Amino acid sequence: MIGAILTRRELTAWTVALLLVAALLVGVGFTSDDPDSALYADLSARLAAGPVERWIAPEWWGNWDHEGLFREHPAGVFLLPTLLGALGLPGVQAAYIVGVATALVSLVLIAAAIGRISSPADGRAALVLLQLMPLAFIFRIRANHEYPMLLCLVIAVIGIELARRSWRWIWITPVALTTAMLVKAAFVAVPLVAIGWWMLLDPLRAGGSAQRQVVALALAMGLMVATAIAYDAVYVRLTGESFWGGYWARQMAPLSIGVQAEGRPGVLHHLGFYALRMLWHPAPWSFALLAGAWRTRGRWTAWWNREDDTRRRALVFAAGFAVTTVLMLSMASRFAERYIFSPNYALAAAGIVVGLHTWPGLRRAIERLDARVPALPIVCWLLLILGRLALGPVLPRITD
Repeated sequence: MIGAILTRRELTAWTVALLLVAALLVGVGFTSDDPDSALYADLSARLAAGPVERWIAPEWWGNWDHEGLFREHPAGVFLLPTLLGALGLPGVQAAYIVGVATALVSLVLIAAAIGRISSPADGRAALVLLQLMPLAFIFRIRANHEYPMLLCLVIAVIGIELARRSWRWIWITPVALTTAMLVKAAFVAVPLVAIGWWMLLDPLRAGGSAQRQVVALALAMGLMVATAIAYDAVYVRLTGESFWGGYWARQMAPLSIGVQAEGRPGVLHHLGFYALRMLWHPAPWSFALLAGAWRTRGRWTAWWNREDDTRRRALVFAAGFAVTTVLMLSMASRFAERYIFSPNYALAAAGIVVGLHTWPGLRRAIERLDARVPALPIVCWLLLILGRLALGPVLPRITD
């Protein structure tokens, strides 16, 4: 799948580029003034300096003026940075390196999926165009949950597609969903929504058995439950306290669902809040979706009937996943723009495909540039990373 949009030489070049960026982050002692990233990078560094058996039980260690056990989320997001830190990388920079790496792998897998769903040329163009939106600029170098969760979602969807074809892939979705649970607990609901829409629409129509997909989901549920129980048992043995009890008290108990608390914004406010972010963060590709719909007004049925069936189903998947996730999240009293990170990537991917097919000039421009610039997607990625390091203080910030 990846081979259709990147040559082996380009994959090697991107690996080298990633290593160079990692060395640069370490060399300049990169830190971020984003509060969440700074927090997670510091906790990863402190865990790396401590005993392995304590890696699942981070503390606040004075960050944000808090002390005691850190039970905002499970420790999944810390484990890989902590391992790299224990192996000798500076702990703080290791967290940002993992963030950059998960972002890169997510980009390649999403573009490869576009290449499989639409065409290799579309997937190749997406490698560049997905890097050119506010969402990518804002989250270019972070040490938080967004890209690990996006990567888990993409792998889980790929896994459920492969499970339909063969039993040997039955393990991918359970592992991806369990990893997502260990990264951000309740937010495993977001990749589950994506899987539900994918199974319903079956965009690729590649045959196989839907029963295997059901088995994969059942295994995922069982593995998540078993992992949660084992996690808490180890946590209690280490700390004398339950992780999930503390997590519930901190994160879930204060939530109200579908009920507007006094003095707090309600569901309609949340819907408007997310709608604005769904326009801005994936722009200009969100506007490409709207412009494409406007351009075909009055003849939508004819356009829809002419469109390739796989692309049609994939567009419905992206829209259904995004809308369902926003409706689900809007019911909760707590809201934040980062919560719809993965749905915004789905909208961006859909907008790119619509844009490439609605305005052929865009495709021709990308293809001409790709022909003239060796390894264009990699050059673009490297320049944007360097630009983020140089211009970071003046770039927009996550505000909610």
